[in-house]
Order: sequence, then C-alpha cells, then structure tokens
Amino acid sequence: MLITSKENPNIKTLTKLLSGKKYRNEMGVFVVEGMRNCVDVVKQANEKKTEIVWAFYTEESLENYKKSLDVTCISKLDENKKFCITKEIADKISLEDNNQGIFVVAKKLDLEFSKENLDEKGKYVVLNHLQDPGNVGTLLRTADAVGADGVVLTGNCCDLYNPKVVRSAMGSMGRIKIYVEDDFSRVCNTLSELGIKTLAAVIKNGVSVTEYDFDKPCAVVIGNEGNGLSESDADMCDEKITIRMNGNIDSLNAAVAGAIILWEMFR
Repeated sequence: MLITSKENPNIKTLTKLLSGKKYRNEMGVFVVEGMRNCVDVVKQANEKKTEIVWAFYTEESLENYKKSLDVTCISKLDENKKFCITKEIADKISLEDNNQGIFVVAKKLDLEFSKENLDEKGKYVVLNHLQDPGNVGTLLRTADAVGADGVVLTGNCCDLYNPKVVRSAMGSMGRIKIYVEDDFSRVCNTLSELGIKTLAAVIKNGVSVTEYDFDKPCAVVIGNEGNGLSESDADMCDEKITIRMNGNIDSLNAAVAGAIILWEMFR
C-alpha cells in the first residue's frame, strides 16, 4: 500500500510515537529509524526477541541499501504490516536532518526487573539518573560490545525508547537484556540478595578500576552527567570505584567513564 498523505491515520500514529513517551507507553511500542537499525530489529523479531507492528519505507530506501544490507527481511514482512510512503512524508515525520526513508514500529523490549530475570553470576551496568539520550544509547551499545549480562535504567533516567537513545544504541537494544526500575534501593537490594556486588562509580576515594577485582558477579552504577551519584545512592552500594586521572580535569563524560569501567570489568 502506498501512502501519499500525512493525514493518513497510520502516519499520524507514527508521528505521535516518535514525539511522545506517553503515547509509546500507552501502545507498548517504540520506533526505530534508519536502515541498519531497522534491519537489526526486524531480524531480532525473526528470532522472537520482539514483534514488528508496522514498517514504513520509501521505494528508494530499499533500493539504495540492497547491496550493503539484507533489506529482504523488510520486504518479506506480512503485507498488513508494511507500507510504502513518499519521500515527502518521510522528510516530514523524520527527526533526522538526512533521513534514510524507513521507520519500523516494534513492541517494547525491556524485561521486568526481578531475581528470576537476573543471572546470579552476571555482570551488569546500572544507569542512575542519566538524562542524556546519547549517553544512554552509547552505554547500551558499549555493554553489548563487552558482553555485559544486562543494563538497568533507574532513578528517573531518560526514556529508554526516546528516538535518540534508540539511534545511539545502534541495534544493541535487542541484543542485550534491559530492565527499567525506578526504585534504586530496590535495585541494590535485589542484586545484593543474588550475591551481586554493587559498585558506585565516584570521582574520588574509591578503589582504582585498574586495581579492583571484577572477577566476581558485580554491577557498576553510573550516575547523572552533571552531578554523578548522590552521596545517599553511593552509600547504598557495596563498594566505590574510581577512574584515576593524571590530567587537569577530575571527571569524564558519563558514557566515556562507563565505557572505561566496562572495559576493565571484562578485560
């Protein structure tokens, strides 16, 4: 089916999903934009990790990427789930300056945060009060890259399904277990009950990450971009770790700090 009007009900729904957390929550879905990310999420659906609701794409988008990506997974979707749209509509609804003409709506991926869904021998990263979608997406991708057992978003982090998070994660959202649990104390208590140590990443007075023994089950906690972890949240953790620095600054971007710690955890 070719959609040529932005007044089409499905296009209106897609626009709302891209712009509104409340609407995404009500429908239990999120939007993926960009060919590589869309191909990834459709393949993840084929592996039963999520479910595709709709795919919207221009004719040019599939043609342009057929030599570099397996776009056939898009064209093989059920007829009632895929819609061809015009370039004008893609330009109108996209959040990108140079969009690739494809959008996929999929069921949400996060799991319930519970002891039954966690690995007592695992290594995790907990994001506490992170507000920058780019940082959250980058840390999801980094956790996937090093082989972490999961990522927990807690304490009023930005929306996991913000389009900027989805874009920054580059397909990793369907490849790593993700949990959303607002109550940070519950996160710490649940991990403790499983014998997983919580490690507060602090600017100073913690054990150096190059000296800490990460061999046992653990979860590193990364705090807010501007303020780090609050003293009370850091005190809830079992131990504190620090990235020693020799230059002229005393702190790093949250995603950079998280990446360094995750590398050390799995080195």
